[in-house]
Amino acid sequence: MQRALLKPLARGPYVLLGVALFAVKTLLDWRVSLYFHRPFSPLFYVSPIDAPLFRPDDDRAYWITLWAVALPFLGVGVFLTLRRLRDAMLSPWLTALFFVPFANLLFFVAAAVAPTRARPAAMDLPKGGLYRHADASGTERLDLPSRSVNASIFLAGLLGSVVGLGAIGISVGLMRSYGSALMLGAPVISGFATSTFFVRLHPGRSYFSGAALATLVSFVISFGVIIGFAIEGLGCLVMALPLIVPVVAFGSFIGYVLANEIGGRQNVLACVPFLLMPGVLGAEQGEPARELRVDAVESVVIVDAPPAVVWKRVVSFPPLPPPDEPLFRAGIAAPLRATIDGEGAGAIRRCEFTTGTFVEPIVVWSPGHELSFSVREQPDPMREMTLWNNVRPPHLDGYLETTRGQFVLEPLPGGKTRLIGRTWYRTRMEPEAYFRTWGDAIIHRIHLRVLRHVAKLAEADVR
Repeated sequence: MQRALLKPLARGPYVLLGVALFAVKTLLDWRVSLYFHRPFSPLFYVSPIDAPLFRPDDDRAYWITLWAVALPFLGVGVFLTLRRLRDAMLSPWLTALFFVPFANLLFFVAAAVAPTRARPAAMDLPKGGLYRHADASGTERLDLPSRSVNASIFLAGLLGSVVGLGAIGISVGLMRSYGSALMLGAPVISGFATSTFFVRLHPGRSYFSGAALATLVSFVISFGVIIGFAIEGLGCLVMALPLIVPVVAFGSFIGYVLANEIGGRQNVLACVPFLLMPGVLGAEQGEPARELRVDAVESVVIVDAPPAVVWKRVVSFPPLPPPDEPLFRAGIAAPLRATIDGEGAGAIRRCEFTTGTFVEPIVVWSPGHELSFSVREQPDPMREMTLWNNVRPPHLDGYLETTRGQFVLEPLPGGKTRLIGRTWYRTRMEPEAYFRTWGDAIIHRIHLRVLRHVAKLAEADVR
């Protein structure tokens, strides 16, 4: 009975039925949005940040209606996908990827491109798609029908990218979290899944070079989808790459070794990513909130002018030249000018950046010695480089916050001044030690841009 219901479904009918069902569901969602006077966008299906299904609000009727429309399509989609996987002789456990937010459309592509694999007519096919045959020495063994290594690499990479992108969809889109589970746990699981998929698709002839190439394909696909659908910008990805690449490679190696060790029980191993991912991402959410660490970044320049002259340029300064350093051209907020309203404690200093304005109430006003201020308002720390306009990834909202700043002027022999700039900040990006390395370096470059400008102006004043 089960075999009759789940008879294999070829690629062509699967694609046609999938596209038709998606078109009908899109039309129904559009009508629901019109009825409830809500916006509608195709990005709802590819962006975990915008998807209304995962963002219940005050209008529960709208949210419940969307789910009522979605559930029948989910059921039909699972049924068709199980038949497609059976036709391709892939593990039915892969159907779990159908429920992964954001990445499920990519999984549809993977299921659609997987070629049909004919089952040997004269042999019983045990669970897992393995069949018995004799090798050149006459020894009986279990194996899968052959598939070209290039096809296996591409399909394994596509499936692995679904796991990685799904983790981003759940962590960033649903949980609004950039924690260690996303930055360390998810890449390990994605690399592990990619290698196990490759060995499963190309057994008996699989070398680690093939698994490594599949992992590279997975990485490239994930990178392209994230940029293409404006989930994150190029700047954030570049910062994360040195952390993620070795972690993905480690997961890929472990997956390859285990998949080759267990042989015919690879279907069991294929379940591991689906069991681990929710636990890894969910465990971090259950941790008690901790107080964020606030540290200072200090930068120093020597100014060939006395403190009294330097002070005037610290309080406010005219526009800086346009930023030409690669860091700022890549989108990091760059200081442009500073103005001040009033004098003494309570005065308001405004420091304009390329992304907006810092509003800084003065708390210490000691002419020629110290200017300290708190931060009441602050702009985005960067403007992401993407293919689209007005993209605002969640990490721009409070994941890096400046709390206060300070200028200290110390007199030196010969009428010179040691000008010290300090900024206190905190970050909610994990692992904190890694992202503080980036934060410290960026704030130091911002300091030097301001301090050198102040030094140049003050030195010109005494000439």
